[in-house]
Amino acid sequence: MRPELLKKTYSLKSELSQLAFSLNEEIKREEVLSKWKNYVPAPVDRFAVSADGSFNKKHYLGFYLYSVSGYAVGLKNGSTPAEEVTGDINLSVIKKTELIDQYLRMLMFLCEMKALIKLAEREKPEVLLIDGTLSSRFITVFPKTDWFCSEEFEGKIASIAGEFIPAVKDMLLEEDIAAFSKEIKEKVTAKLFKEFGEKGLRRDIVEATLSKLAYFEYLLLLHKLFYGLEFKPVVIGVAKTSHSTDIFKKSIPDIRVLHQFVKDNGYTLPQTYVNLDEIKWEFSQIFEYIEENIAYQLRDVSIRYFYGKYDRGRTISLIEYYENPDLEGITPEYVLDILSHFSVSGYPFPLRKADYEVRITRKDMEMIENLLGLQNEIHGREGLE
Repeated sequence: MRPELLKKTYSLKSELSQLAFSLNEEIKREEVLSKWKNYVPAPVDRFAVSADGSFNKKHYLGFYLYSVSGYAVGLKNGSTPAEEVTGDINLSVIKKTELIDQYLRMLMFLCEMKALIKLAEREKPEVLLIDGTLSSRFITVFPKTDWFCSEEFEGKIASIAGEFIPAVKDMLLEEDIAAFSKEIKEKVTAKLFKEFGEKGLRRDIVEATLSKLAYFEYLLLLHKLFYGLEFKPVVIGVAKTSHSTDIFKKSIPDIRVLHQFVKDNGYTLPQTYVNLDEIKWEFSQIFEYIEENIAYQLRDVSIRYFYGKYDRGRTISLIEYYENPDLEGITPEYVLDILSHFSVSGYPFPLRKADYEVRITRKDMEMIENLLGLQNEIHGREGLE
């Protein structure tokens, strides 16, 4: 970094020192504490399955190498942890490179959800813990055809993808990503060839189609999580960060305001996302036409949220739980009692383990690159390194 730029940190440092002071000016301690209910959790041991996901990528001239993964773990006292891993290593020729992270995050959520559901169906836990918010699983963008190719297909690509939804349903839990399985890929490619001739075999057109089918697969998994598990577990999402300002309506997020003033364990009063319908995904018309009931039920999912502190230290988390009409008595106290049992330094240990086990690092990507023989592939920055 140039020293001329580095000098700007000195002016920023004085501004940074005023942040806590200005927050004290914006809002009074009494106002914050009036939104907080003190509660000392009574740890309760309930069998839980926890899940997290990860993705990473390397860019080359013309394509990406990527890896996505989902990991779930169930911990019982005195027994070997039960585990489930799903994932994929693949190439993408996405053209709108600014959207690559959105695309890979969707695939990551898919893998995470599949690992969670597969392990949950085997182990029948009372609780499902997800790293991050449940609401974020709804804000997942439908991959558009123009992400991958510039030509206009007038909805034909989505229609072709929709034809294979029944095939994905039939093998939903049999493949890591059913939409990318060899069997389905061959059938999709044959259909694209029939529709578009040789052009239909181009990798960008094939990927545009399979990406939509993977999105449909993700919706099927979400529906199974909320409606398809017969043993009715409590579904909880725990997030370490949040940008919401719904409670205090200040310039910085509510979670930062709470960290500034709250010292005791407890929680804010739970609220329901009243605008969840507005922030949910943009359903493909094809999916709604083929799976009308599933689309309707997913739109009807209700999620409650609150901020909670359940251990010593400073950590306050944004906690969400699925408001399952088949379960009664799910309160912040109920949730905090569970989380406090698992807590290590203010965060549930099973989620820490899932984060550690699933993480795909830069070294991992370099190892994949070497195994594939891509270390000498052109990436466009050769003259700068």
